Amino acid sequence: MPDQSRRNGVPWPGVALLLLSSVPSLLGGRRRRRPRVQGRELNAYRRNLTELTSMIDLELVSLADLVDALRRRDADPDAALVDLQASEEKLDRAAESLRGILAPEELHALHAEYEASLERAIRGVVTAERGCGITKLPYRPPDDEEPLIYWKRGHLNILHARLRMTELVATLLTWEPGMPAEATVAARLGRFREG
Repeated sequence: MPDQSRRNGVPWPGVALLLLSSVPSLLGGRRRRRPRVQGRELNAYRRNLTELTSMIDLELVSLADLVDALRRRDADPDAALVDLQASEEKLDRAAESLRGILAPEELHALHAEYEASLERAIRGVVTAERGCGITKLPYRPPDDEEPLIYWKRGHLNILHARLRMTELVATLLTWEPGMPAEATVAARLGRFREG
């Protein structure tokens, strides 16, 4: 006996299933797409950020060593003050350049946090400069402890800001479109488990 579904004009079940599955694409249905971040723009952002942040990091390492030497009284406050002021100006210019870099939308918050951490490091430099300025006052004895307090606070601000900035840069440079942009401890632990 011939196939009843063919004689009545009803298509085979396989053909019907194929047609039903292709209807959404024929009607303009959407496939899942990754968020639109142009590869060239992301690579340009990473390149600019890498250049700038590596210069900033090197400057902060030398500043942390200098302020730590001041704290241990291994450096001359007058000579250190000149270096601190030059480094502060260099970091201020870097902060301006950093504000000029346009981050992808998903990274705006982390980029802004990096800028805030850089400002914290600059405040640490200014605090260390104040400690050097106190040593120049004529009525201060040479073994006064007040400059040490400024140098200790300045050193800790520079050190902690640099540590956070390192975490942020690691996230900013490894972020991929479609992934969450987080620089938290949980995200860092997850990244280490995967890698």
